[in-house]
Amino acid sequence: MTTCLAGFSTPIRHLSVRALLPNTDHYITYEGSTTHPGCWESTVWIIINKPIYITKQELYQLRRLMQGSETTPKAPLGNNARPVQNLHHRTVRTNIDFKRNKNQNVCPTMYKDMYYRANRWSPDTGLLIR
Repeated sequence: MTTCLAGFSTPIRHLSVRALLPNTDHYITYEGSTTHPGCWESTVWIIINKPIYITKQELYQLRRLMQGSETTPKAPLGNNARPVQNLHHRTVRTNIDFKRNKNQNVCPTMYKDMYYRANRWSPDTGLLIR
């Protein structure tokens, strides 16, 4: 594979995205915004409930990645994080079962504050009440 600059592309063959992700059915989702300027509120983020492990060599290779254009070809791949965005009352959804054995010892900070809020419908007006 050859190194490309911004605006160019290189085909990647034999890449299995599934092999990059941990084997789990448990995840969390929330509605958020895109990561590039505009930060449009149009994205559903999926957070997998298992870590992804990499070797020291893989971490080293990730740290060596560069980005850039023809004028600045050796720009490091970094310092490209956007500021933290407002929460906008986001709801976090999950399919993870947080039930636990009553005899199980749990650290007090591990208790979950689980609830949901749904819009109510008024049968008189046929409108949603927020």
